[in-house]
Amino acid sequence: MSKPNELKLYQRDHLDEKIDKKLTPEIEREELKLKATVAKILDKGTKQFAVKIGADKILARLKKAEEEMRLASRQAFVFFDREAQKSVKLDKSRAYRFNKDDFDEKSVSVSECEDQLEKWAEEQAKQVAEQTSQGQRLGYLRALQERAKDMVKEATVADELIASLGNLFAFVHISWEKKLPALPRPRK
Repeated sequence: MSKPNELKLYQRDHLDEKIDKKLTPEIEREELKLKATVAKILDKGTKQFAVKIGADKILARLKKAEEEMRLASRQAFVFFDREAQKSVKLDKSRAYRFNKDDFDEKSVSVSECEDQLEKWAEEQAKQVAEQTSQGQRLGYLRALQERAKDMVKEATVADELIASLGNLFAFVHISWEKKLPALPRPRK
């Protein structure tokens, strides 16, 4: 037989749900603030980040090479197409039709480099944003949620647990007890 003051399974489930209900909106709010901070950092910084790590020179060289390749491919396409149209014999013996979009699949494009650079810059911006007060608050809220769930799983007495959770949530100014709204005064 269980003791009357012992925490029951349905009480644990209720407390877990209540923890999520109280902390999830706060965590989501802080995540949105952190995303805005990351966006601000990225607005300033992808090009600065490229200069910082030295990728700007490589990208400029690759852009120049791609432009040269595009121009050469177009020139080759026009030349061989024009020459093939001069004679039926040349047109029939053409091995393949030159296409300006037919590039070597193993080459690295500028857009692929820029995409990679943007991903790296975003990761760096996230690291910087996590050091801000918003990022620290988000980390604290996540730790608080984990700690509260651990307390529910480890507790044996319901009354002590509820008091402990109330104290824990007071640190982030969240009331554990739901306050009832005031009823309007009855009409006479």
